[in-house]
Amino acid sequence: MSRKTYLTSPTLVIVPSPNLSEGNGSFAVFDYLKGTFATLPCESLFWLSYFKQPHTVHQAYEVNSSNQHETIYAEIDDLIDRGLLIPQSEYDSPPYCEFRERWKWDLTTALFHFTVTDNEFVSEADAAEIVAEKARSIPQPDLFWLNRGSAIQLPSTPATTNEPLLATMVARRTNRTSCAHALTADQLGKCLFAGTGITGEVETSSGWLPLGMTPSGGARNPFEAFAIVRRNANIPPGVYHYSAAEHSLGLVNTELPDRLAPYFANQTWVDEMGTIIVLTAIFERTMWKYEDPNAYRVILIEAGHIAQNIMLAATDLGFSACPTAALAHSKLRTLFGLSQITHAPLYALTIDKPMRNPDNTRPWRNSPAPSNAT
Repeated sequence: MSRKTYLTSPTLVIVPSPNLSEGNGSFAVFDYLKGTFATLPCESLFWLSYFKQPHTVHQAYEVNSSNQHETIYAEIDDLIDRGLLIPQSEYDSPPYCEFRERWKWDLTTALFHFTVTDNEFVSEADAAEIVAEKARSIPQPDLFWLNRGSAIQLPSTPATTNEPLLATMVARRTNRTSCAHALTADQLGKCLFAGTGITGEVETSSGWLPLGMTPSGGARNPFEAFAIVRRNANIPPGVYHYSAAEHSLGLVNTELPDRLAPYFANQTWVDEMGTIIVLTAIFERTMWKYEDPNAYRVILIEAGHIAQNIMLAATDLGFSACPTAALAHSKLRTLFGLSQITHAPLYALTIDKPMRNPDNTRPWRNSPAPSNAT
């Protein structure tokens, strides 16, 4: 008989089964770190509680010898096979050990973060059909609200303007086509600086902290940018890390995959793009100051600030920067040489000179109001 010591996985969430009211006595259990799910009989709750402390299967039998040993072994073996009971050696090794040591936010944040990591995505064609079918059968919520009655009309802001900043904003479009253009090092550098560049330092109670191009909660600046370069007039193809402190590119990987679409939810248009910038969160920077899990939300907001700056810089240079959050996170972490559980690619932008925009557009209409606008 094996003397191996087992523990209950420390990253389980347990909820009553949806069919519990029907009297089948089951519950659902989800390991959010591994992404495994199972529905189990309520008897298994005893073993998940018992193995909160390390025990062998033999010890489990000795304290429950009133039951038939075949039943005990079958119940425990099932939990082991499902990965819900893990050997202590696994408990003390990655990813569980790293999770316990590095993840400083609470269960709710971990549950969201790891549950959406490496999710599978439907194809572009299937996604379009799903949305079209939904539009045919379910009314869409209003996409804008109108004021009524005594609204104050603001001075007109036409679609075309002579103000450079607003003109750039108006010109920004997501155009997922490519002219097979090769950016220059200067153009790529401007886009990267616009997003994560450092402009100065500020003195705080925790020392001098960098000032960036975008606001950052507590000046923690939790993002690093990686550039996947396929075409560039001055830079050889490869994967590079952008150091905002040095305004430099450091070579990370000279081997580019034949196709990049699998790294971005099989979006085929990605394969045509000359450059892809991937914003990668370094969670411990923000965790160090903020234990409140709301800080996770702040990091996601900061990704939007950075991406918008990159898109506007690209637009100003005559390019289109196309954002996507549909990432194969583990593939990208491997490509970038990242190993820590708190280093996570969250957002990406492709940059290229686009062809004529294939989208059917029209000028904004100012008069029709939604039927239930407020």
